[in-house]
Amino acid sequence: MEIEELKINWASLMNVLIFGGFDADNRKLYVMNEYIEVLLMLNAKPIIFPISFLSTELIKEYIQMCDCVLFCGGEDVHPKFYGREPQVGIRKINLLRDRIELEAMRISYEMNRRVLAICRGVQVMNVAFGGTLIQDIERKSSISHYQNLDGRYGYHSVEIVGGVLASIFGYRKILVNSFHHQAIDEVAPEFEIEAESMDGIVEAISKKDRSFFVGVQWHPELMAKDDEFQKRLFERFLKG
Repeated sequence: MEIEELKINWASLMNVLIFGGFDADNRKLYVMNEYIEVLLMLNAKPIIFPISFLSTELIKEYIQMCDCVLFCGGEDVHPKFYGREPQVGIRKINLLRDRIELEAMRISYEMNRRVLAICRGVQVMNVAFGGTLIQDIERKSSISHYQNLDGRYGYHSVEIVGGVLASIFGYRKILVNSFHHQAIDEVAPEFEIEAESMDGIVEAISKKDRSFFVGVQWHPELMAKDDEFQKRLFERFLKG
């Protein structure tokens, strides 16, 4: 069986910087393929940031060369970054990734880049600007937020309440997938809640003074091929 070559005019594509995972134990960078696929599907060029050490100048250089910045899912954020002690229920932490992504989030804002922050990413977004997190929602939530189901399929409902997502989804309930045990607690100043689950968990936020500076708690990259609205979320991210 022959592998079909993907014909792409790289020179005409928009650059999207991706902050993906870093396996500290095995010293490996990784980005789940679905992030790459949805960007290529929408004629964007993925550029993966080389997480290996903290360098503000390197972060600035990479963000400067890109139009959009995508923050992916991953480990828990260390509670010291929002002034709390670790609580029972907190899971794996990657301090290097925390420091790099918190810095990158603030620089992306200062450079006025379009940002989409997914799952862990929305938590990093909130903490970077002064918000806090619920360290383990299983001790608070009345519904399940971690599905034993293929991520292509929605799991629980969220209600769209904010302007940016309402322009994509409308003011209504939508079904999203869910793979998290932490969530936003106190929303960072000057951010707007964009979506909430039926048990009151914040599912999406946006920064009011940017055209697209949005974080969502679900994984739209897993649903975008089959869900037109999740695809539109990426289209808005890329095109502003």
